[in-house]
Amino acid sequence: MKKVLLMFALFTSLCLFSCKDAATTTTENGDTTKTETVEKKVDINELAAKAKAEGANWSVDEWKAAFKDMLIGMKPMLDFMKDFKEKLEKDPAAAATLMEKMENNKEFESLEKAMGEFNTAAEACENGKKVLDDEEFGKQLLKELGYPEDVMK
Repeated sequence: MKKVLLMFALFTSLCLFSCKDAATTTTENGDTTKTETVEKKVDINELAAKAKAEGANWSVDEWKAAFKDMLIGMKPMLDFMKDFKEKLEKDPAAAATLMEKMENNKEFESLEKAMGEFNTAAEACENGKKVLDDEEFGKQLLKELGYPEDVMK
């Protein structure tokens, strides 16, 4: 997991598929329900602050849930990175344009800063380090969120 997050930080320095919860609603006649998807919103600045303040007391499972929420909050950047890799494979000459687009995106700066603070909080405690070092968890989490393992490489 640590490698995944470090590669992410490196990539963003050089240059979040969202989690969906099911919600059911009842039709007008009241006897059938349909499922709609609701995009989960995560304030990663708030999550980073919470990790700094409370992370030392979190269990491994709580850290794993926090990492999942962090990646959900990073959706705009992860989506860009996924798209970047796909476009780069099709047209290597587009790299400069894509890099410029990422460098000029103020939202990405904010996301990168929050992710760095979150990683620092994780590194500062035993359970956070365990999750950072769990590469298998990182791969599984990316897959669960709909990203290829190499999205951050």
